[in-house]
Amino acid sequence: MISFAFAKAQLGFCTGASSEAIFTETFGQGTTSGPPLSAMQTTYRFVNSGVQDGEYTISSNLRQLGSFHNADDHTGNPNGKALIVNASFAPDQFYQTTINGLCENTNYEFSAWIINLYNPGSNACTGREVPVQVRFEIWDATDTNRLAQGVMNPRNGENQPVWIQYGLTFTTAAGQSGCILKMINEGSGGCGNDLAIDDIVFRTCGDVVQLEDDANALNRFRCSADPAESITLNVNTSEAVFTTPEYQWQSSTDAINFNDISGETASSYTTPLITSDTFYRVKIAEDAVNLAGSQCANFSEIFEYDIIEVPNASPVNDRVAVCDDALGVLEVNPATGFEVDWYDSATGGNMLLGGSSTFETSQAGFYYAELREPSTGCVSENRAEIEFVTSDIPIVTSANFSICPETSVTLDTEFENAASYEWSTGEVTPTIDVNAAGSYTCVVTNDQGCSATATFEVDVFTIPEITDLILVGDELQVITNDGNFLYSIDGVNYQQSNILDISDLLRVNVRVTDQNNCTIVTQTFDRIGIPDYFTPNADGFNDVWTIGNIEAFPGARAEIFDRYGKLLRVLTVVDSGWNGTFNNEPLPSSDYWYRIYYESQEVVGHFSLKR
Repeated sequence: MISFAFAKAQLGFCTGASSEAIFTETFGQGTTSGPPLSAMQTTYRFVNSGVQDGEYTISSNLRQLGSFHNADDHTGNPNGKALIVNASFAPDQFYQTTINGLCENTNYEFSAWIINLYNPGSNACTGREVPVQVRFEIWDATDTNRLAQGVMNPRNGENQPVWIQYGLTFTTAAGQSGCILKMINEGSGGCGNDLAIDDIVFRTCGDVVQLEDDANALNRFRCSADPAESITLNVNTSEAVFTTPEYQWQSSTDAINFNDISGETASSYTTPLITSDTFYRVKIAEDAVNLAGSQCANFSEIFEYDIIEVPNASPVNDRVAVCDDALGVLEVNPATGFEVDWYDSATGGNMLLGGSSTFETSQAGFYYAELREPSTGCVSENRAEIEFVTSDIPIVTSANFSICPETSVTLDTEFENAASYEWSTGEVTPTIDVNAAGSYTCVVTNDQGCSATATFEVDVFTIPEITDLILVGDELQVITNDGNFLYSIDGVNYQQSNILDISDLLRVNVRVTDQNNCTIVTQTFDRIGIPDYFTPNADGFNDVWTIGNIEAFPGARAEIFDRYGKLLRVLTVVDSGWNGTFNNEPLPSSDYWYRIYYESQEVVGHFSLKR
């Protein structure tokens, strides 16, 4: 497909304002030829394809012959049809059509698009090509008076096919509502002179008019808070077509449906007080009779009068509270298309920040947000008030506690004012009692919404356990479980060291306690060996009850008694064993008691004799 271009030839186009088309002939669209024109429209013969001299067709296939260009219709639609004409050998009229529904004494513009179909690249008409040349004539409806005519310059075939628009302007006669369009071939000869015609259009042609107020503005606005006003609008004609134009002023509330303003037919118009958005335009015609409808007149550009309504700002929160010196963020939700300015007063005052939907401050007080329409500067009728307050954070007490096992402690934040409490245990009371080790927190929130957290560490003293006693010389090492313990052998004097000096002591009662003296555990340690029983049966095992290590304590002695307190035997370092006899008589199996003396010490206990 060969590409093509468009151009416009100035036979006589409207120099003013053209209306929408009131008549259009596009010749339709489709892939089949036709339909044929009526006998009143042409004397040429209709063919479906392969047009020859004096023939025509209506088709989307512009390449009717091998010497024609392959092109689309004027709009580029591959299925769009055009009137394809192979002109006769002699000049003649090849097309005529009647246009009805026109207005009397009204200026019109006719236009049509023409392309030369002959392709010089085919060499079919070399040296003998007849150029395309068409005369356009507009006649009145009676076909007796020619209203306008014009002939296009001769056009030879182009290597690049070009659609060119041609036009004429004319004025209808008084009392007539139509016209006749005629197209005449001006060329002589048979090779070439092949053309296509598309998109025949008729439009009204009138003055180019703008409406201006007294300040020469093309539109106007006022802020809704300003008082209503009356304005004067004037017609400003930049391209005059009419000799003595007639006017009819119109108004609308939507810029679509306009109504005549009764009695307003001058070139200027003073409005009543305008209280809502209003659109104005002027209908213009050469003859006042043509102002009654819309097809016989043209219209000015629309003058728009806007009343700018700016809504009040909508705060995200009317009251913003922060604690101590924290920064507060005040915020509003502006309507789309509006900006926010912040002030220190409900009216007047100082602007603190412009063009931001948020405002940050650390100073308590009232702040005011005003919406502004940026292109006009119109502002909201009222400013939105937002209160910013700062409050003190609650002063709470944290503490660490160490408690004895199976006891409890009261945790208290010591905040005295009205508040809510949220403990890590889930409780909501001002104080709680706990008996387990751990970390506890309480979030205290005062009536201004400020919070502080108190932290408590609770430790439960470990119960000591003596796992072993190890004697090294005169020092006894006390082995316990892990813990911070104190050690003593007399229950009065405690030490942090687990190494106890037990010099010259036969028996010690080792005492271990925690730092708070919650629990005391004891264990007896004998430096002398005191058997729990003996078996004097002459079997060589445990036949004698003997005090071990008694030799380490010179001067020590032991007394043995029966259950009735009868002294049976005295043992010394020299004689430290008893065979279970009294006066050489064996004593019966029973429990016996002993009392060991050394310096100021006395150790008492009992053992068993088993036979």
